[in-house]
Amino acid sequence: MRRRPNLTIRGDVNIDRVLFNGTTATGVLAADGTAYRGREVILSGGTYGSPAILLRSGVGPADELTALGIGIVANVPVGQRLHDHPFFYNAYALAPGYLEMTPAVGSLLWTASSEAAGDELDLHITVTHLLDGSYSPTGGAIVLATALVQPESRGTLKLASRNPDDAPLIDNRFLATGRDARRMLEGVKLGRAIARNPVFAPFTAGELIPGDAVADDTLAQAIAANLAIYGHPTSTVPMGGSSDPWAVVDSAGAVKGVSGLRVIDASIIPDVPSTAINLTVIMLAERVYQRVYAA
Repeated sequence: MRRRPNLTIRGDVNIDRVLFNGTTATGVLAADGTAYRGREVILSGGTYGSPAILLRSGVGPADELTALGIGIVANVPVGQRLHDHPFFYNAYALAPGYLEMTPAVGSLLWTASSEAAGDELDLHITVTHLLDGSYSPTGGAIVLATALVQPESRGTLKLASRNPDDAPLIDNRFLATGRDARRMLEGVKLGRAIARNPVFAPFTAGELIPGDAVADDTLAQAIAANLAIYGHPTSTVPMGGSSDPWAVVDSAGAVKGVSGLRVIDASIIPDVPSTAINLTVIMLAERVYQRVYAA
């Protein structure tokens, strides 16, 4: 791939924005002022990077852009549908005699909560050595970490400023609905039940997070105060049809309201998959290539 004569790779280039002639993309501008021109621009900056570039380019919600003094090229809902899996580390100290941390063992469980819709498997429990053993008084730890993998709650991504060196403002709004909060609580309780099962319990020497002192009737507050991110963000530049009010790109990644500009990365997935997103992104990119570029 790297030997192809029509491919040039440049590293350590921070892209500021897309360059437009009217509403036609003509290239990109780097933060150091270098312009890179092309007949078409394809953004693959990921769920956080691509929307930030679009917003700095004038492609996004008109009110947000106007507030930052950015001229509007296309008024589309960039950054309004951020989707990711909330994650909670239910962690345990390993019992003496069972402290081996490598190789890491693992078991993955997908199951349905009591509020699952249809046949969806909306809860995921990861049983593995995700927590460093140094956090455990015994020198070994294991987690039964819970994720809500079919969440309703949506977050936002907005610009902190026009400066491409400033990270965007990310608000996941995890557990923003009552149903999400209840399902997450149910998942953590299930993880606790597994850890306390007579078959599993002999391998542990006490709960580290949230801790044995946290009873089930106060568990919801402990979860809300200690949520983590599973790192599967999607949907800040979501794909959709012409009648979808949240759609920013079409089914081939073309940005609506402009020409010569596509986004091909996890940001265009309209709903987060119930698992890690890497294979979905590869499938999506290959499908767009087949539809648009294959001879």
